[in-house]
Amino acid sequence: MKTYLKMTKKSSTPKRKRLNEQARLQCGRDWINSFRGKSIVLGYARWFGVDKICAINELKKLNVIIPEDIETQIRKSIIIQIEFKANRKKQIELKSIGYNDSDENFAFIAGYTSGGLAYGLKHSESEVIRNENMHNT
Repeated sequence: MKTYLKMTKKSSTPKRKRLNEQARLQCGRDWINSFRGKSIVLGYARWFGVDKICAINELKKLNVIIPEDIETQIRKSIIIQIEFKANRKKQIELKSIGYNDSDENFAFIAGYTSGGLAYGLKHSESEVIRNENMHNT
């Protein structure tokens, strides 16, 4: 009679990045003492695989003093990233249905360069074309 061993796939993610909050807080005490980098928030976030807001909250629970200006700066940068991603997603959706949007510089955006800059018909150019069409009719 054959016996079948249950083969489980071993996770390639380090265990420290799979810990829950309680376990991270226990390991975090030792990690703080051994940390030698510049930014403790970024270091904690990278080491334990959490976002920066979570890192700030957990470091505060571990009695680490985080300057208010740094915390504010991190929170603002995350909000900006979220807004940028949402905006970019909206632009991609609009392009997929064949609609090219406009902005404060362009009346019609034909596309974007590889560097992300828009190109197309400027508002001043569209007004000239509109005026010429009005005079020709």
